[in-house]
Amino acid sequence: MKWTLVNRAGLVLLAGALGLAGLTAAPRPPDVTTGTVKDRKAFIPHRKYQALPGKTVGVLVSDVRAMMGHDGRSGPPDAMGFSANGNGYRWVYVPVNDRPMITNLSVPVGEKGERRKTYASLSMASPTTVTTWGITVPYALVEVEVNGGEGSPAGESFVGTNMKRLDGTRAFPAKLPDVVTDLKKRYNQSLKARQAKIDAALAEVQKNVLKGRKVTGPKQTEELFYVTYLPATERVRVHFRTKISDGAYQYADFGGRVPPFALPPPPLPPGKAGALAFRPPAPPRPFRVRYGLTFGVELGMAYEVDKNGKVVTMLELPVESFHQETPPPPGGKFPGGGPVLDPRDSPARPAPGGK
Repeated sequence: MKWTLVNRAGLVLLAGALGLAGLTAAPRPPDVTTGTVKDRKAFIPHRKYQALPGKTVGVLVSDVRAMMGHDGRSGPPDAMGFSANGNGYRWVYVPVNDRPMITNLSVPVGEKGERRKTYASLSMASPTTVTTWGITVPYALVEVEVNGGEGSPAGESFVGTNMKRLDGTRAFPAKLPDVVTDLKKRYNQSLKARQAKIDAALAEVQKNVLKGRKVTGPKQTEELFYVTYLPATERVRVHFRTKISDGAYQYADFGGRVPPFALPPPPLPPGKAGALAFRPPAPPRPFRVRYGLTFGVELGMAYEVDKNGKVVTMLELPVESFHQETPPPPGGKFPGGGPVLDPRDSPARPAPGGK
């Protein structure tokens, strides 16, 4: 025991002699701040935009279809979105020389949209079109020149006339694709850790709302991923939201049978040779509408990452149950049966192959 104490003292004296004692007093990195999301509705922004100056920094993101669908919008499957300061994704148009998607587009410019500017040849930002600026990754922190440096009012889109990638540089050493990959792993681990809560919440809402009806399925999981840049703190924020749902469903059929081949035109009346024959319009194709009770749970996580890639904040979106009743559409028919008129007249007929 004396030997241990003497040697520890000797090490301290040696460290002081070498000027290394300061290492033992170096400040520790701040602990990760944890908390709970207080505003569920604002957790994923919905059609939230703000005016942009002539140059701005934000994230350029691939695979934005789910987020755009959340806003009720759609676009090409490979189109990229831009977000900054916690706002929703905006479509980004970029100038091109060959095979433009859009020609002579007039856009509002200036942060108040007081002027307009016309671009002769544009396409949407995509993994192909942004290679002009050396951007070859699905997620990038970029400085964007907005509408030729004239800025943009709050809206769904703008023209990115120049871009510069910032992640992986001295300005922001962490590489955004690596950050996203790491956070996806963290989120999957958090889902596994909360599996017992998820199962318990699903069982409870199922018991409370089904009231004797049988679950037909299918059980579905929807994932929503959102990333933005916070200029005030120079951090990237990433949100994950998961919805797990099941249900007790019925189905109604609409439309008649479609013939297996095209019907020939009717014969021409006598003496009308050469006249155009009238072809009756094709019957409407049959389709099936699902209705009934949907129930499930929603949960998620938000992470903030500093410029060195360190997670500094984690906020939990708690497990919360939901349910929704969709009434049967009037005018439909049960599969192989009579008409659907009213929920009170509708016997429980699950989909073929249901549970």
